[in-house]
Amino acid sequence: MMMSRCCSILFVVAYVLSGDLLAFDLGALKQSIVKAGQQLKAGEISDCITNIQEASDALPGLVMQATPKELTELKGLHAKLQKAHELLAIEGAELDDLPSWDELIKIKKSGGTVPNKKPAGSMEEKKKASESKGVSFTRDLAPWLVSQCGRCHVNESRGRFSMATFEALMKGTRDGVVLFPGDPVGSRFVEVIETGDMPRGGGKVSPENLAKLKQWVTEGAKFDGPAASAPLPSLVTEKAPDAAAPMKSEPAVVAMATGKETVSFSQDIAPILIANCNGCHYNGTRNSGGLRFDDFAGLLKGGTSGVAIEAGKPEESLLIRKLRGTSGARMPLGRAPLEDDKIKLVATWISEGATFDGYSQDGKLDQVVGKAWASKAGHEELMAKRMDRAREKWKIVSPKSEPSEASDQQFHVIGDIGEENAKLLLSQANNALKQVKKMFKITGNDPILKGGITIFALKQRYDYSEFGTMAEGGRSIPSEWSSHWRKETLDTYIAIIFDKTESKINESSLVQQIASLWVGSMDGVPKWFADGAGRNALANLVGQNDARVQAWVKRVPESMKQLEDMKRLMNGNMNDEDAATIGFGVIRWMYDSKMKSQYETILRTLASGSNFEQATTKAIGPIEIFLKNLLGKTK
Repeated sequence: MMMSRCCSILFVVAYVLSGDLLAFDLGALKQSIVKAGQQLKAGEISDCITNIQEASDALPGLVMQATPKELTELKGLHAKLQKAHELLAIEGAELDDLPSWDELIKIKKSGGTVPNKKPAGSMEEKKKASESKGVSFTRDLAPWLVSQCGRCHVNESRGRFSMATFEALMKGTRDGVVLFPGDPVGSRFVEVIETGDMPRGGGKVSPENLAKLKQWVTEGAKFDGPAASAPLPSLVTEKAPDAAAPMKSEPAVVAMATGKETVSFSQDIAPILIANCNGCHYNGTRNSGGLRFDDFAGLLKGGTSGVAIEAGKPEESLLIRKLRGTSGARMPLGRAPLEDDKIKLVATWISEGATFDGYSQDGKLDQVVGKAWASKAGHEELMAKRMDRAREKWKIVSPKSEPSEASDQQFHVIGDIGEENAKLLLSQANNALKQVKKMFKITGNDPILKGGITIFALKQRYDYSEFGTMAEGGRSIPSEWSSHWRKETLDTYIAIIFDKTESKINESSLVQQIASLWVGSMDGVPKWFADGAGRNALANLVGQNDARVQAWVKRVPESMKQLEDMKRLMNGNMNDEDAATIGFGVIRWMYDSKMKSQYETILRTLASGSNFEQATTKAIGPIEIFLKNLLGKTK
């Protein structure tokens, strides 16, 4: 079983704080580090954070007093503590900055002293001083309890548990009390938060807030509000200037761009996020702090520290505070700070309303950026970019082989089929294009798609399957397929198994995929409809006796059974083959019935620039109602 990234991080930090460090004899510093390692292994993360901070506070003073031999050991210890800071910060901890090693040595050589940001005295005295202040329920706990647990347990009583008031919180559930003053270990309320089981709708509770909760329970779970029966939200006091911002469970509402903005998200902001947040918040296996920048919708949603963007309020936006380092660890973590002019650009975008000017809030940021660039690029420029992209993909699919290529203004063939065969396939693609243009009444000599179409040519089924695995993120291509298409800004291509002896099969398959690509390139067209249009085009070309057409016709009734409700098809949650077969069945029925003119109206309306909803509504009415009636579905 693979270890989760969170567990992996804990393992790394545990390693950092154990092993050879345990033999490092520096009194209180050693004790703090040993304790941190033990607490980490026991899953006591908040206590571990406390001891890491204590060790970090003690280390500068030791450096000032160290001998040359001790400095060597302290330098290694500093590096490991710095790594622990970084890893814990990824999990949401906001530790005080640890001075760099170069800064410490510079101060030591100059005979100066390290600025003391903490109360004077030993680490134990500092801890006692901190603990003597106590944790305030209204100041330290109520804000995040309301924001992270409010929807389920303040506004409602999910699981028969209410936190509408402090009184209700201490009463617990029908099954019993969940908070025992003085006993955080035995308190079920603490347990479900520490294990991550709760809250389920408001993001993970930060280590700092969990530590405060446990300390508050240890101190007797005292109430410092005006009345225990008062509504919990009324206890949330005005935030102090240095207080952590309360979590917000709802994302900011962001408008579409008006065209009056001076900063563009797709052209200015998205490239900054991609370049500087990659690996942690973008294209990461686990999104640090629960914050995902893979698409615009994720950016709006925010993470465990709250909503990242306050539209119109850059100074209040967590994103800006993190970039400037004014709210916990500076981001991007472990990298050079973002240049002031770029931070200013992000702040200006937020002040102008944090508007979105891309094609889809759910589209990956690289596609948003690519589409913005492509909208201004010419055909040749975009085709050159797609050709470079195709070569990069081929290196992933077959890193040891040099591909054969052949190109013209419409197509770029690339594959492992040899130069002569690449030229042959290019010719077959142009023959197929003529058929598609004739079928769909496409006039003019302009390229059928701006930027052209890449054709990945594979010489056997194994290579074709590997293409799906290596180039399409582990995709399992249906065993019935010998070709398919994909339409994204820089990835507009057909992948096909090439057989030199089967020119008619090659050309008809290319007719199918070119037709699907052309229809699928229009505004809002769902993949099932584009696939159906391509299969119908092939059927019109080769006739009913073709083995591929017969297989599709035979499968239609079985695919219909997979359509448990209409949403599976409409939301794209059906497997590729069944969705394509249903698309073929729908369009074939329209084409062979009295509705051929309506199908052609849909295509004409799409080609004129209307979106799919507008085109289908004009020709046949709302598409979902049409499909329900056609397929005999009522759900």
